[in-house]
Amino acid sequence: MTGLKEGRVARRYAGALFATARRLGRVAEVDADLESILKSRRDSPAFRQVLESPLIPAERKKQIMDRALAGVEPLTRSFVDLLITKRRTDALPAIREEYRRCADEAAGIARVDVTVAAPITDAELARLKAALEARCGRRVELRVHVEPAVLGGVIARVGDTVWDGSVRGALETMK
Repeated sequence: MTGLKEGRVARRYAGALFATARRLGRVAEVDADLESILKSRRDSPAFRQVLESPLIPAERKKQIMDRALAGVEPLTRSFVDLLITKRRTDALPAIREEYRRCADEAAGIARVDVTVAAPITDAELARLKAALEARCGRRVELRVHVEPAVLGGVIARVGDTVWDGSVRGALETMK
């Protein structure tokens, strides 16, 4: 997210979308749809231009997007129409991120980014996951990144919380 205003917009839209999807029992489907739309946005300059160009009238955008999104949930299509009407399609990546956060919170899942100096074994990964689940108090899904500059140890990030158990972090603290 780039700014405070975009964050508020994303929370408001994602919260409403999530509440509706949850009520309809379509949380996973809408999540997959949003991911697919963002992939198309990343991979296709023409798709991105249709979504974000101020030169294309909203009604024309809706027609194009209705055809492009023919296979997605009706809720997702209606949501994209709303974003087009409100001229908020540029906030779609932030909305997707916030939607995922809402879904994870409702499911009791914490997504943890883990940075290590070298690839770790499955046994080490299992021990790390168990330790983080105990620390977070909920189920954890790990995304492991290898960064040799860490030198050793682990850096774990859950949202805004960072646990730095790295050699680099210890050396920085000793300075």
